[in-house]
Amino acid sequence: MKAKLTKVLSLVLVVIMALSLMTGCSTSSSGKGTKTQDGNKVLFSYDGTDVTLKEAWLYAKMLSAQYEQTYSSYYGSDFWSMSMGKDDDGNDQTFEEYVKKQVISQMKQNIILIKKADKYDCKLTHSEKQQCSDSALSYYQDKTGKKVMKECGATREDVEKIYEDSTLASKVQKKIESKEKVTVTDDEARKSTIYRVVFATTKTGDNGQTTEMSKKEKKAVKAKAEKALKEIQSGKKTIKKVAKEQNYSNTDESYAAGESEEGEAFEKVMKSMKDGDIADKVLECDNGYVIAKLVAYTDKEETASNKKTLKEKKQSEAFQKKYDNWTKKLEKKWDYNKDVDQKLWAQVSLKSADSTATETSTETTAASSEASTTEASSEASTTEASSEATTAAKAK
Repeated sequence: MKAKLTKVLSLVLVVIMALSLMTGCSTSSSGKGTKTQDGNKVLFSYDGTDVTLKEAWLYAKMLSAQYEQTYSSYYGSDFWSMSMGKDDDGNDQTFEEYVKKQVISQMKQNIILIKKADKYDCKLTHSEKQQCSDSALSYYQDKTGKKVMKECGATREDVEKIYEDSTLASKVQKKIESKEKVTVTDDEARKSTIYRVVFATTKTGDNGQTTEMSKKEKKAVKAKAEKALKEIQSGKKTIKKVAKEQNYSNTDESYAAGESEEGEAFEKVMKSMKDGDIADKVLECDNGYVIAKLVAYTDKEETASNKKTLKEKKQSEAFQKKYDNWTKKLEKKWDYNKDVDQKLWAQVSLKSADSTATETSTETTAASSEASTTEASSEASTTEASSEATTAAKAK
C-alpha cells in the first residue's frame, strides 16, 4: 500500500501548482503557529540558484493544503504522522517528512526548467502573468494566506514569484514533452467495452465484514445466474432487465489488455466473441458468476482517449529521462540532509489544525492556450491520482 501511495503522492505533487493557478489557491495554517525571523535566509542552493526559507515555506503550505483536502478523508486527521516506510538512506520517514522532501525536489526541478526556458523559446504570456498576479492577490487577501505570509515574512511579490516560477517551469516541461517522439500502437491502446451482470459470491455481515459464501451458497448463486442467462438467450428477458432485477448497477466496464476487473481468462473469452454477442455460458470470476455482453472489442472513443493518455505518459517518461541526464552531475553531489539547512526547514510544519481552500478569481482565459493545455493535463492527472488514492485507501 505504501508503494501505491508513494506513486499517488508523486503524481499529485506534479499538478498541484498548475491547478492552483487555474482554479484557486489553497493554504494551510501552520501546525506550530510559529513565526520565523529567518524567512530571507538561504534554505538551499541548487545549480547556482539560492532558495530562501520563505519561498519554500510558501510552496510547502500551498501544497500541504491540497494534500489535506485529498487524503485526510481517507487516512484520518493524523495522516501527516503516517509511516511512509524507509527513505533513500534507509531511515524511517513519516508522510510529512516525505512530502517535505518532495517539495525540495520540485523546487529544484523548477530551477533547472526555468534555466531551459530560453532554449525552448518559452516565456509567460501577458495573460499568464496577469493570472499569476491575480492568484497572488487572492492569496494575499485570504485570511489563512495572510497568516502564512506573516509567519515567514513573505510579501505579495514573493507569492507572485512562486506562481510565475511554477507556471513557467510547467510550460517548459510541456514544451519538452511535446517534442518527444513516442509511439503507441493500436494494440497497446485498445480498450474493450463490455456490459456485465455479476452474481456475487460474497456476502456482508452485520459487522460490515465481507466473507466468501459456502460451496452450497455459491452453487445456488450459479444456478440463479444460469437461469437468468437462459431467459436472456430465449428472448424472455434482456441483459439490462436482469441487471435491474439483480439491483446491479456497475454494469459497464472499459478496459485495456490485462486490466479487466474479471481477470485475464475473462478477457480471453471476450476477445473470441463478436461485438454485440453475449457469452454463451456463465463465466466464473473472482468476484462472482458473470453474464457478459461484448459491446465493442475495440471501443473507438475509449481507445482514442487511451492512446492520448499513453502518449502523454511516454512523453513524460522521456522528459524524466532527459531531466535526470541534465542533473546527473548535480545529483551526484547532492545530499538532502546536508545541502538543505535542516534547522531552518524544521521550522516548517505541514500539520495544521485547520486548512482552507479559497477560490480565486483567476478564471482561465481564452487568450492563454498554453495555460488551458496545462489545466487539461493537470485535471487528467488529478483524476487518476484521486482514483488511485481511493483504491490505496480501501486496501489499507
